[in-house]
Amino acid sequence: MKIHILIEYLSFLIWLIPPIRQYKTQFFSFFVILALFDPILYSIYKIFGIQTLKFYPIMTFLIIISLSKIKKKFLCFAVSIIIILLSYSNQNDPVKLYYFCIILLTAILFQIVNKLMQIIFQQSVLNLFLSLLLVYALINELKFIAIALNLYQGIMSFYLASFTQLFFGISFSFITINTKNIPISLK
Repeated sequence: MKIHILIEYLSFLIWLIPPIRQYKTQFFSFFVILALFDPILYSIYKIFGIQTLKFYPIMTFLIIISLSKIKKKFLCFAVSIIIILLSYSNQNDPVKLYYFCIILLTAILFQIVNKLMQIIFQQSVLNLFLSLLLVYALINELKFIAIALNLYQGIMSFYLASFTQLFFGISFSFITINTKNIPISLK
């Protein structure tokens, strides 16, 4: 069995557990999207032969919505249409799609940093869950940057990063936003 296929199957299994652990937290929908998206994309690719990269901007945008407090359905719908149109307008140029994903992943990073900084300044504690989530999101963005910079060598970085992220999936099966924080001194 090829190593990338093994990583994919392990990822499918490992990422099914965090949504169960994150149930009734503000990050439940985030982990449901992570758990379901790869198996759905894999099925679409196997059944229809459609390249999965076209769907990554949509998934990334769904994650942005899951992390935000956007309540207006019209705004979500309008932005979703824009994301879908941009994704399909760049479907023949994978590098543009990677850059588009990188921009969306940067938005996710900023959302996580914002949440982490709020907790640090309001409670003077370092939240372990958000710290791990930040590193996970940073690795996610770096693997897309690696592919965008060098399509062939970036694939190896992508699979290495995906393998590393399996350990985060295991961690998120035990750690939630409510896990004990690490006190820090802000002077």
